[in-house]
Amino acid sequence: MFRGFSAFRQDNPGGGARVQILALLVLVLPTGLAVAGDTGGGLSWSVTPYLWATETKYKLKADGTPIGDGKVTFDDLVDTSDTSFQFVTEAAIKGGKWSVLADVTYLDASDTFKGAILRVDSESENWVVDAAIAWWPGGEEQGLSLFAGGRYTEMDDRFHFKTVQDKEKLGVLKNDRDFLDVLIGVRQRFTLGERWALFTRADYSDGDSDGIWQVQAVVRYAMGSKQQYGLMFGYRYKEAEFKNGKLEEKNKYYGPLLGFNFRF
Repeated sequence: MFRGFSAFRQDNPGGGARVQILALLVLVLPTGLAVAGDTGGGLSWSVTPYLWATETKYKLKADGTPIGDGKVTFDDLVDTSDTSFQFVTEAAIKGGKWSVLADVTYLDASDTFKGAILRVDSESENWVVDAAIAWWPGGEEQGLSLFAGGRYTEMDDRFHFKTVQDKEKLGVLKNDRDFLDVLIGVRQRFTLGERWALFTRADYSDGDSDGIWQVQAVVRYAMGSKQQYGLMFGYRYKEAEFKNGKLEEKNKYYGPLLGFNFRF
């Protein structure tokens, strides 16, 4: 979904952080529902599969010296993606002031570069998971919420080097790293009409990364007899900085969002 070229890094095994993010999800979601459950009123649930059609600009530095920059277009991602999904889900007790949310992105991509002598087969797997508890000071009907939780980013790459003529295996370069950050943010909903609403969001995370922030604005057009379905479209912008050893990476991701919302 998003990432500039960042092949030449040292390995950073991700097993520990992967366990941490799973523990975070297990603890945050039930705890948030338990807090919300004090008000009574029945459970409400929202699920939104979506597509973020991103373009990515990236800059790489080694020991503070620039070593490369460029852009990855959405067409490039479509050409190389094997599996991809994105969704956001949120649950709350009706009439309460608390909810829990998770925003998940997964991308599995592969590509091949062929030179005169050398062939490189690349495989890339990416996870981004936001999990948080949200507080609605004036209740959900007021539209304002503050949220806090964690953001997990995992980027695993494999580069298989072979000869072009006889495909003899020359070696494999592994580049695995992950980052677990503390996440804080704010959201506001604006009613635009009987079936129209604007949802805005701004957040920031820091910890293992060198800082990630994003903003987005999405319009929902409600459908169904109870307006339980919604067509979502809007725009998201994100900047992220990562450091692994002596290498630094700064990425900018931006593009339109399109999704479909289900409310239960």
